[in-house]
Amino acid sequence: MPKIKIHKANVLFDHKSILGEGPVWDQNKELLFWVDIEGCKLHSYNPSSQQHYTWNFEEMIGAAVPLADGNMLLAMESGLATFNFATRKTIPLGVLENENPKMRMNDGKVDPKGNFWIGTMHKAFKPNSGNLFRIDKAFKTTLQIPGTTISNGMAWSPDHKWFYFIDTTEYVVYRYAYDVETGDISDKKVLFEIPKSYGGADGMCIDAEGMLWIAHWGASCVRRWNPISAKVIEIVEVNAPYVTSCCFGGENLNTLYITTARSGMTKEQLKNSPLSGGLFAHKSKVSGIATSYFKNKNEVFGFKK
Repeated sequence: MPKIKIHKANVLFDHKSILGEGPVWDQNKELLFWVDIEGCKLHSYNPSSQQHYTWNFEEMIGAAVPLADGNMLLAMESGLATFNFATRKTIPLGVLENENPKMRMNDGKVDPKGNFWIGTMHKAFKPNSGNLFRIDKAFKTTLQIPGTTISNGMAWSPDHKWFYFIDTTEYVVYRYAYDVETGDISDKKVLFEIPKSYGGADGMCIDAEGMLWIAHWGASCVRRWNPISAKVIEIVEVNAPYVTSCCFGGENLNTLYITTARSGMTKEQLKNSPLSGGLFAHKSKVSGIATSYFKNKNEVFGFKK
């Protein structure tokens, strides 16, 4: 049996996010973006200049993904919105509007076709109260997976045949057949189970070899899983217990950026793990896959490139 390779991630920013989540690499701008959901912040990091920027909002942001026009699509607590970097204005889109203070968005990604996928969840983790939706460029919203609890990691295989999905409470990774032309998923299958001793499966990304990198909440690590053998082949240790998500970025798409959280931690836990909520990175020998952009129509958003 091959030996599992173990690495250690380095901390890039000790910015103490309450719930750091959703890292995404914008290869056009060569910037990393991520959110602090409970801190109501959007962050960016430029690896070349090492500059770090933060934008503050008045409500939670479950996810943020880059738009084809250079701005940002935000999954706000109240619904989807766009953020214009030049004007710093947030424009509500009237899509997935939410008036229930007990619900919020959680984890979103753009598929290879340019559709935005976003999950909803109950803030107190009420079972089966959330859903996973797909939104196309005309803002048509389609329910994809009903009755989720903590909608989390999403990834599409390099050949665009499969969609992988995690509901953290279930300790499994699901695989669906994915139709890249229609964006539809079908043939739900439990790909593999995750031992509870490994920590909850949170955010996820995929590399160019089709291996899944899963952030494990409560386990201080990201594990690289082979989806065919269901075996762990690498571990990236993180100096924070609550690892939330990861993505590949950097010039060669071989830097694994890792977000963490400090939400709900006691003073004693924070004393023992002071870097919780920080952004971490690991230089990998494999590369990731380029980020897909939400293919919007500029005139819909009221601004141009």
